[in-house]
Amino acid sequence: MAGPPDDHPADRVRALGVHRVSLPARNEMGRVNAWIVDDDPLTLVDAGIGAPGAVEAFESALGAIGRRLGDVGLIVLTHQHTDHLGLAGELVRRSGAEVAALAPLVPYLADLPAEMAADRAFMAELLRRHGATPEEVDGNDAGWAAFHTGGGPCAVTVPLVPGSTVGLRDRTLEVLPRPGHSETDVLLVDAEHRVAFGGDHLLRATPSVPVRDRPLPAGEGARPYDPPVDDLAVTLRYMDSLRATREVPIDLVLPGHGGPFGDPAGVADAHVARQADGADRLLRRAGTEPFTAMGLARSIWPDAPAGLGHVLASTVLGGLGVLRAQGRVAVADAGGDGLPVRFVAT
Repeated sequence: MAGPPDDHPADRVRALGVHRVSLPARNEMGRVNAWIVDDDPLTLVDAGIGAPGAVEAFESALGAIGRRLGDVGLIVLTHQHTDHLGLAGELVRRSGAEVAALAPLVPYLADLPAEMAADRAFMAELLRRHGATPEEVDGNDAGWAAFHTGGGPCAVTVPLVPGSTVGLRDRTLEVLPRPGHSETDVLLVDAEHRVAFGGDHLLRATPSVPVRDRPLPAGEGARPYDPPVDDLAVTLRYMDSLRATREVPIDLVLPGHGGPFGDPAGVADAHVARQADGADRLLRRAGTEPFTAMGLARSIWPDAPAGLGHVLASTVLGGLGVLRAQGRVAVADAGGDGLPVRFVAT
């Protein structure tokens, strides 16, 4: 895999006036990043999740550069997942900061607990439609409900649309949409310094999981939901986003998990190839008889925690989308009347 060790670009990151805050993620990722941009206004890229010690970690990191939480004037969010925005409301309460995010996140964040409950209902229906057992559906719901306790409502005061810019004193961040891992993933590009805040769109060692999120409430940039297409197109959309990112003239990425890294084009290419290889492996595992997405997931990850059911279903459905686009998998039974969707290798 291309890319330098985590600490290789550290001097350059500091020279840019940027500082990493590593926070507990409360999920399988272990840790999640927020980034302090020591500029005017003092800016945070992402806000982490409500977890013991998280606010103190922000205070400590800010104190190390002679700033305090009350100095934060702007929080920019890279996407809708709770480990990246759950603490935003609390940070705003302590600082009075403005919050910038894609426009579809305005209604989502305004009523976050209700929206997260709707997310879980969407996951449950998707899992049932693709062959999950009642125990798997309940386990997934319990895992996500615990994760979602780390998020609270927040007002987005600076709605962004694709192509928006966030202007600070010493830099301008261009907002480039990169849907795939979530509906709202963005790449925040500082073209002058050839650096981007990548959120979970582009991670170094492990590609992001293309997640089948519930479509967001109405808002500019929101995308309509078409189940027969979208359940299967998620990885294709993610791969298109990766290909678009490889063409952006940057040479340093500050990601949502892990350390900063170089050679983003090489990392993007490697992830596209890995997604294609993953689809091939799914096809080999599927065999010749009709199968469900969750049945296939169960055979690949028999010991996976119940709370990861939606992530595993998204992974399999995304791979099946690649295979359908190639004509190597077809829908054998569209489901309905309580029966799951079934696929077959062609």
